[in-house]
Amino acid sequence: MYTATESLPKDRESVFWFNVLEVPPKANTNQEENKNLLQLAFRTRIKLFYRPTGLPGAPAEAAKQLKWQVASEQGHAVLRADNPTPYYVSSNSATYTSGGKRYDVDATMVAPFGKAAFTVKGLQNASAGKLEFQSINDYGGIIAGSASL
Repeated sequence: MYTATESLPKDRESVFWFNVLEVPPKANTNQEENKNLLQLAFRTRIKLFYRPTGLPGAPAEAAKQLKWQVASEQGHAVLRADNPTPYYVSSNSATYTSGGKRYDVDATMVAPFGKAAFTVKGLQNASAGKLEFQSINDYGGIIAGSASL
């Protein structure tokens, strides 16, 4: 794989985005006259991970090792995730339950040894609660997790 950089980190995963735009060929106007025609164009975006050999721990366990905190920022509740592992953690969905109500969370991906902040939709002030999330494993399967905050 060509990366345009000298080398990739050997202590963590790297992620690349593979973007493909599929455009159908132009219809032949002579043959297609007076015919209905449907043409579709597809844009596909794929995450491509490079994982160096010898990384410690198991990728399937990375989501369980996330450290979570809830805080208030600019009038919104925010969940902060700290990833102490060398693996990316991609989230499928997340909900936060506080005060007997469930709130959706805009959780996406947390980089290796990185931090990320996710907005809790509809919750203005940070309060104690329970986070339930789903992460995606190497095979596209779902791993459920939870954390009390």
